[in-house]
Amino acid sequence: MAVHVGEKGLRRWSMTFSTYRHRPAEWPAEVLRFVRFGSIARVATVFRTKICGVRLAEDVRAVDQSGGDAIGLNFFPDSVRYVDPGDPATGSLSELAGRLGLLRVGVFVNESAEEMERVARAVGLDAIQLHGDESLEVAASLRQAGWSVLRAIKLPRGPFTAELMRERSAPWIEIGCHLLLDVDAGAAHGGSGKTLDWPSVAAWAQANPSIGWTLAGGLKPENVRQAIDATGAVSVDTASGVECPRGVKNEGRIQAFIAAASG
Repeated sequence: MAVHVGEKGLRRWSMTFSTYRHRPAEWPAEVLRFVRFGSIARVATVFRTKICGVRLAEDVRAVDQSGGDAIGLNFFPDSVRYVDPGDPATGSLSELAGRLGLLRVGVFVNESAEEMERVARAVGLDAIQLHGDESLEVAASLRQAGWSVLRAIKLPRGPFTAELMRERSAPWIEIGCHLLLDVDAGAAHGGSGKTLDWPSVAAWAQANPSIGWTLAGGLKPENVRQAIDATGAVSVDTASGVECPRGVKNEGRIQAFIAAASG
Protein backbone atom coordinates (compact mmCIF):
# COMPACT_ATOMS: atom_id res chain seq x y z
CA MET A 1 0.00 0.00 0.00
CA ALA A 2 1.29 3.46 -0.82
CA VAL A 3 1.18 6.59 1.26
CA HIS A 4 -0.07 9.65 -0.62
CA VAL A 5 1.41 12.98 0.36
CA GLY A 6 -1.06 15.82 -0.02
CA GLU A 7 -0.96 19.60 -0.47
CA LYS A 8 0.68 21.24 -3.49
CA GLY A 9 2.86 19.03 -5.61
CA LEU A 10 1.48 15.62 -4.64
CA ARG A 11 4.09 12.92 -4.39
CA ARG A 12 4.03 9.32 -3.30
CA TRP A 13 5.94 7.78 -0.44
CA SER A 14 6.36 4.02 -0.36
CA MET A 15 5.20 2.18 2.74
CA THR A 16 8.63 0.64 2.84
CA PHE A 17 9.54 3.71 4.92
CA SER A 18 12.81 3.67 2.98
CA THR A 19 12.40 6.07 0.08
CA TYR A 20 12.61 9.27 2.08
CA ARG A 21 16.00 10.76 2.85
CA HIS A 22 16.63 13.90 4.85
CA ARG A 23 17.21 17.06 2.83
CA PRO A 24 17.86 19.96 5.21
CA ALA A 25 16.46 22.66 2.94
CA GLU A 26 13.09 20.89 2.84
CA TRP A 27 12.84 20.10 6.55
CA PRO A 28 10.35 22.78 7.66
CA ALA A 29 7.92 22.14 4.81
CA GLU A 30 7.91 18.40 5.40
CA VAL A 31 6.69 18.80 8.95
CA LEU A 32 3.31 20.05 7.78
CA ARG A 33 2.71 17.69 4.88
CA PHE A 34 -0.14 15.24 5.24
CA VAL A 35 -0.13 11.54 4.43
CA ARG A 36 -3.04 9.12 4.23
CA PHE A 37 -2.73 5.86 6.14
CA GLY A 38 -5.61 3.77 4.87
CA SER A 39 -8.64 5.98 5.44
CA ILE A 40 -7.01 8.09 8.15
CA ALA A 41 -5.07 11.29 7.49
CA ARG A 42 -1.87 11.78 9.43
CA VAL A 43 0.67 14.59 9.55
CA ALA A 44 3.92 13.37 8.02
CA THR A 45 7.14 13.73 9.94
CA VAL A 46 10.66 14.42 8.78
CA PHE A 47 11.62 10.81 9.34
CA ARG A 48 9.81 7.54 8.93
CA THR A 49 12.26 5.29 10.82
CA LYS A 50 14.80 6.44 13.39
CA ILE A 51 17.43 4.25 14.99
CA CYS A 52 18.36 5.89 18.24
CA GLY A 53 21.52 5.48 20.29
CA VAL A 54 23.99 4.69 17.51
CA ARG A 55 27.60 4.72 18.66
CA LEU A 56 29.69 3.37 15.80
CA ALA A 57 30.21 4.13 12.11
CA GLU A 58 29.04 0.62 11.32
CA ASP A 59 25.73 1.43 13.07
CA VAL A 60 25.24 4.48 10.86
CA ARG A 61 26.05 2.51 7.72
CA ALA A 62 23.63 -0.22 8.74
CA VAL A 63 20.83 2.33 9.11
CA ASP A 64 21.63 3.76 5.70
CA GLN A 65 21.93 0.41 3.94
CA SER A 66 18.71 -0.81 5.53
CA GLY A 67 16.78 2.21 4.27
CA GLY A 68 16.36 4.08 7.54
CA ASP A 69 15.86 7.83 7.61
CA ALA A 70 17.35 9.08 10.85
CA ILE A 71 19.78 8.36 13.65
CA GLY A 72 19.76 9.47 17.26
CA LEU A 73 22.95 10.44 19.09
CA ASN A 74 22.46 10.08 22.84
CA PHE A 75 24.09 12.77 24.97
CA PHE A 76 22.68 11.60 28.32
CA PRO A 77 25.75 10.58 30.36
CA ASP A 78 23.88 7.95 32.37
CA SER A 79 22.74 6.08 29.26
CA VAL A 80 24.43 2.92 28.03
CA ARG A 81 24.18 4.55 24.59
CA TYR A 82 25.97 7.75 25.57
CA VAL A 83 28.39 9.36 23.13
CA ASP A 84 30.69 12.16 24.27
CA PRO A 85 29.91 15.36 22.35
CA GLY A 86 33.52 16.46 22.81
CA ASP A 87 34.97 13.30 21.28
CA PRO A 88 36.02 13.81 17.63
CA ALA A 89 34.58 10.35 16.91
CA THR A 90 31.10 11.69 17.68
CA GLY A 91 31.53 14.48 15.17
CA SER A 92 32.70 11.91 12.63
CA LEU A 93 29.56 9.85 13.21
CA SER A 94 27.40 12.89 12.58
CA GLU A 95 29.39 13.86 9.51
CA LEU A 96 29.04 10.35 8.08
CA ALA A 97 25.30 10.36 8.70
CA GLY A 98 25.00 13.73 7.00
CA ARG A 99 26.87 12.51 3.94
CA LEU A 100 24.54 9.54 3.72
CA GLY A 101 21.47 11.78 3.87
CA LEU A 102 20.29 10.72 7.32
CA LEU A 103 18.59 13.11 9.73
CA ARG A 104 20.76 13.63 12.81
CA VAL A 105 18.86 14.00 16.07
CA GLY A 106 20.59 14.77 19.35
CA VAL A 107 18.96 13.27 22.44
CA PHE A 108 19.37 15.35 25.59
CA VAL A 109 18.21 15.03 29.19
CA ASN A 110 17.86 18.11 31.38
CA GLU A 111 20.54 20.24 29.72
CA SER A 112 20.26 23.99 29.35
CA ALA A 113 19.17 25.46 26.03
CA GLU A 114 22.60 27.04 25.68
CA GLU A 115 24.41 23.75 26.17
CA MET A 116 22.16 21.91 23.72
CA GLU A 117 22.69 24.58 21.09
CA ARG A 118 26.43 24.47 21.64
CA VAL A 119 26.55 20.70 21.20
CA ALA A 120 24.18 20.77 18.24
CA ARG A 121 26.37 23.25 16.40
CA ALA A 122 29.64 21.55 17.33
CA VAL A 123 28.50 18.04 16.41
CA GLY A 124 26.36 19.05 13.44
CA LEU A 125 22.81 18.11 14.38
CA ASP A 126 19.60 18.69 12.44
CA ALA A 127 17.18 18.44 15.36
CA ILE A 128 17.13 18.34 19.16
CA GLN A 129 15.17 15.77 21.16
CA LEU A 130 14.18 16.61 24.73
CA HIS A 131 13.88 13.41 26.74
CA GLY A 132 14.09 14.64 30.31
CA ASP A 133 12.11 17.06 32.45
CA GLU A 134 12.92 20.17 30.45
CA SER A 135 10.70 23.20 30.85
CA LEU A 136 8.57 24.81 28.19
CA GLU A 137 10.86 27.82 28.43
CA VAL A 138 13.86 25.74 27.39
CA ALA A 139 12.00 24.32 24.40
CA ALA A 140 10.67 27.74 23.43
CA SER A 141 14.19 29.15 23.53
CA LEU A 142 15.39 26.45 21.15
CA ARG A 143 12.44 27.01 18.83
CA GLN A 144 13.03 30.75 18.81
CA ALA A 145 16.66 30.12 17.91
CA GLY A 146 15.46 28.16 14.88
CA TRP A 147 15.96 24.60 16.08
CA SER A 148 13.55 21.80 15.27
CA VAL A 149 12.57 20.17 18.55
CA LEU A 150 11.20 16.72 19.30
CA ARG A 151 9.58 16.40 22.72
CA ALA A 152 9.29 13.01 24.42
CA ILE A 153 5.81 12.65 25.90
CA LYS A 154 6.15 10.08 28.67
CA LEU A 155 3.06 7.93 29.11
CA PRO A 156 1.99 5.00 31.30
CA ARG A 157 2.28 1.45 30.03
CA GLY A 158 -1.38 0.76 30.56
CA PRO A 159 -4.46 2.40 29.04
CA PHE A 160 -4.61 6.18 29.22
CA THR A 161 -7.23 8.75 28.33
CA ALA A 162 -7.20 11.28 25.53
CA GLU A 163 -7.47 13.94 28.23
CA LEU A 164 -4.22 12.78 29.83
CA MET A 165 -2.54 12.90 26.45
CA ARG A 166 -3.92 16.37 25.80
CA GLU A 167 -2.68 17.64 29.15
CA ARG A 168 0.82 16.33 28.59
CA SER A 169 1.18 17.31 24.95
CA ALA A 170 -0.82 20.49 24.29
CA PRO A 171 1.72 22.99 25.68
CA TRP A 172 4.50 21.48 23.57
CA ILE A 173 2.38 21.44 20.44
CA GLU A 174 1.59 25.13 20.95
CA ILE A 175 5.26 26.09 20.75
CA GLY A 176 5.90 23.96 17.69
CA CYS A 177 7.47 20.79 19.07
CA HIS A 178 7.07 17.43 17.36
CA LEU A 179 5.81 14.72 19.72
CA LEU A 180 7.60 11.45 20.41
CA LEU A 181 5.39 9.09 22.40
CA ASP A 182 7.33 6.88 24.82
CA VAL A 183 6.85 4.87 27.98
CA ASP A 184 7.67 6.71 31.19
CA ALA A 185 10.92 5.04 32.30
CA GLY A 186 11.46 7.20 35.36
CA ALA A 187 15.04 8.23 36.07
CA ALA A 188 16.29 6.17 33.11
CA HIS A 189 14.58 8.63 30.74
CA GLY A 190 13.78 6.17 27.96
CA GLY A 191 15.25 2.99 26.55
CA SER A 192 13.11 0.78 28.80
CA GLY A 193 12.10 -1.64 26.05
CA LYS A 194 8.47 -1.46 27.26
CA THR A 195 5.54 -0.77 24.95
CA LEU A 196 2.74 1.74 25.19
CA ASP A 197 -0.94 0.84 25.16
CA TRP A 198 -1.46 1.00 21.42
CA PRO A 199 -5.29 1.23 21.47
CA SER A 200 -4.98 4.34 23.66
CA VAL A 201 -2.50 5.84 21.21
CA ALA A 202 -4.78 5.02 18.27
CA ALA A 203 -7.83 6.58 19.93
CA TRP A 204 -5.95 9.81 20.60
CA ALA A 205 -4.38 9.90 17.13
CA GLN A 206 -7.67 9.35 15.33
CA ALA A 207 -9.18 12.27 17.22
CA ASN A 208 -6.18 14.50 16.42
CA PRO A 209 -5.17 13.83 12.82
CA SER A 210 -3.45 17.20 12.38
CA ILE A 211 -0.83 16.50 15.07
CA GLY A 212 2.48 15.03 13.98
CA TRP A 213 3.91 12.32 16.23
CA THR A 214 6.38 9.48 16.37
CA LEU A 215 5.77 6.14 18.09
CA ALA A 216 8.47 4.80 20.38
CA GLY A 217 8.49 2.51 23.40
CA GLY A 218 9.59 -1.09 23.12
CA LEU A 219 9.48 -1.31 19.33
CA LYS A 220 11.47 -4.13 17.76
CA PRO A 221 11.46 -6.25 14.60
CA GLU A 222 9.01 -8.66 16.18
CA ASN A 223 6.30 -6.09 16.96
CA VAL A 224 6.82 -2.91 14.92
CA ARG A 225 4.45 -3.98 12.14
CA GLN A 226 1.76 -4.76 14.69
CA ALA A 227 2.35 -1.40 16.37
CA ILE A 228 2.00 0.49 13.08
CA ASP A 229 -1.17 -1.39 12.16
CA ALA A 230 -2.65 -0.83 15.62
CA THR A 231 -1.89 2.89 15.93
CA GLY A 232 -1.63 4.21 12.37
CA ALA A 233 1.85 5.56 13.11
CA VAL A 234 3.77 6.89 10.12
CA SER A 235 6.95 7.49 12.11
CA VAL A 236 8.68 4.99 14.40
CA ASP A 237 11.71 5.10 16.68
CA THR A 238 13.70 2.37 18.40
CA ALA A 239 16.88 1.96 20.42
CA SER A 240 16.92 -1.20 22.53
CA GLY A 241 14.81 -3.08 19.99
CA VAL A 242 17.74 -3.38 17.57
CA GLU A 243 20.42 -4.25 20.12
CA CYS A 244 22.08 -7.52 21.03
CA PRO A 245 23.47 -7.34 23.67
CA ARG A 246 22.00 -4.27 25.38
CA GLY A 247 23.67 -1.07 24.21
CA VAL A 248 25.23 -2.68 21.15
CA LYS A 249 23.47 -2.20 17.83
CA ASN A 250 22.99 -5.33 15.72
CA GLU A 251 23.01 -4.93 11.95
CA GLY A 252 20.66 -7.85 11.41
CA ARG A 253 18.11 -6.46 13.82
CA ILE A 254 18.33 -3.01 12.25
CA GLN A 255 17.63 -4.56 8.86
CA ALA A 256 14.80 -6.67 10.27
CA PHE A 257 13.22 -3.71 12.04
CA ILE A 258 13.05 -1.56 8.93
CA ALA A 259 11.91 -4.51 6.82
CA ALA A 260 9.13 -5.28 9.31
CA ALA A 261 8.07 -1.62 9.33
CA SER A 262 7.81 -1.90 5.56
CA GLY A 263 5.01 -4.42 5.92
